[in-house]
Amino acid sequence: MTVVLKNIRLLFCVCLLASLIVPSSAFATIAKVLAEADLDYAQGRNAQAEEKYSAILEKDPDNYRVIRALAEVKINLGKYEDAESLLSRVLKMEVSMGRNVLVYLEDDSEPLKAELVDETVILKEDTKNNMRNYLEPASDEPVPHYRLFFFDSGKMELVPKTRAYVKYVGVPRSTLVMVQERHAEVMNKLIDSKGSKGPGEMISLPGGCYMMGNDKGTPIEQPAHEVCLSPFKMDKYEVTQRDFQAVMTHNPARFKGADLPVESVTFDEAHDYCKKQGKRLPTEAEWESAARAGTTSLYYWGDEFDPSMGNFCDKDCDLNDHSDVSDGFQHTAPVGSYKPNPAGLYDMAGNVSEWVSDWMENNYYVKSPKDNPKGPERMDEKIMRGGTNTKVFRGGSWDTNPYNMQSAARKSMWIDYRVESLGFRCASN
Repeated sequence: MTVVLKNIRLLFCVCLLASLIVPSSAFATIAKVLAEADLDYAQGRNAQAEEKYSAILEKDPDNYRVIRALAEVKINLGKYEDAESLLSRVLKMEVSMGRNVLVYLEDDSEPLKAELVDETVILKEDTKNNMRNYLEPASDEPVPHYRLFFFDSGKMELVPKTRAYVKYVGVPRSTLVMVQERHAEVMNKLIDSKGSKGPGEMISLPGGCYMMGNDKGTPIEQPAHEVCLSPFKMDKYEVTQRDFQAVMTHNPARFKGADLPVESVTFDEAHDYCKKQGKRLPTEAEWESAARAGTTSLYYWGDEFDPSMGNFCDKDCDLNDHSDVSDGFQHTAPVGSYKPNPAGLYDMAGNVSEWVSDWMENNYYVKSPKDNPKGPERMDEKIMRGGTNTKVFRGGSWDTNPYNMQSAARKSMWIDYRVESLGFRCASN
């Protein structure tokens, strides 16, 4: 360890003691170290910046600006798990509608309330500015300043970063959005490191005849009608993010995790993934047959809802359409977290809804063929929004109520839409 870094550590020990007596002096010292850390980061000295940012956080653990900077340094150093942990800390912080800060100055004993207007303004420093008169020689080097609006004085002023320490109050919403995006990128890196588990285990299903639909359900679930299918196979689990990302080289999911189901996928992405795996999307009739697994009840476990059987919008769900019981997860759950249905398939009633290959037509059940129905025909499968040009999706999800977990429930969506509760699984002959 260099002498400089040893001296910085010693400096922080002194600051911690001094802050008990003269808080503004300690914060002014931190400001100087922060300026050094920012310079190290800007010039690519990531190890030195990491050391200094970490030392600052020991003194000011809730400073989102420093947490975010340290996370960027960790990313540069390839320490993605550390970076994810830091970014998650910011995401859990209170959101500020403005950019309110507390400003600690060298010559003030109490912090001043202000709004941070500009993070960095580069000026050539002289012995006077619109904040204070400093008895120091002028510098020809550009000096970074904060542009601050002080509430007590009602004035907009420039303050050199080396002479003030800014303590943030809440996280600005704009910053939170950027941190969310960066967190998603880091999670993708971590998911990449997990690797794919391969094409995925499939369950062989015998086909045969069953009653599809529900005469007592919504109009699009009627009438119940007999359907006969050839034998087919279905993925045991919903497609995970680790497998989708390995094959498709991107990951659109909002809720990141290697073993969480991929969601926010378009119909074409789901179709292409299955094709690359030598599979296909199931037909709607295949999906319902697989979900029922020989049962005739509303749910594959019976006619009464059981919250222990799947992931739905429970009491922890942040949407309006929620129940008063808990399923253990606020959003998506790792695939296979609940009991399988009688065919050995997991998450057929919840977690994420699943694309199937059929186009939607509300009265299709009236004219559906009995043998291996594939849904209504369309002249051009590349038609996007408008009219009835939507594809069916099946099964409930983390953001829907228990009704949507019934085996006969059906909905549809435009093929280029991304919905954070819509994923898929594949089938094959």
